[in-house]
Amino acid sequence: MFSLQVVAPDERRTALLRALGALLGPTRVAPGCLDARLYSDLDGRRTLLFVEDWESREQFERNLDTAKLNAIVSAIELCSEAPVVRLDAVERAEGMDVLALYQGITPDVQ
Repeated sequence: MFSLQVVAPDERRTALLRALGALLGPTRVAPGCLDARLYSDLDGRRTLLFVEDWESREQFERNLDTAKLNAIVSAIELCSEAPVVRLDAVERAEGMDVLALYQGITPDVQ
C-alpha cells in the first residue's frame, strides 16, 4: 500500500486536487492495482491523502514510471509542508468478520 499525505495551502488546493486526481484513473486500470483513492480530511480541510492498494510490491514498482514520479513530485512542490510518504507491506487483511470477535465486549470506562 502506497500513501502520500500532503498539506495543501488554500490557494493551491484546487491545483493539488487536480494533480493527484489525474493519477487516479490510470492507476486504477494498471495491472495489479486493487484500488486508488484521494481523501480530504474533513476536520483539517488542508490535509489530502492519496492511497494506492496493490497486489504486490513488484506491480507497484512497475507502475511507478518517470511520468508518474514527476507528477507526484510536482504535486509535492505545491504543498506548504513536507509530505508523509509511505509504502507499507500488508501481511493480512481482515473484513467485517473481525468485529464479531469483539461483539459484546465493553471497554473499561473511567
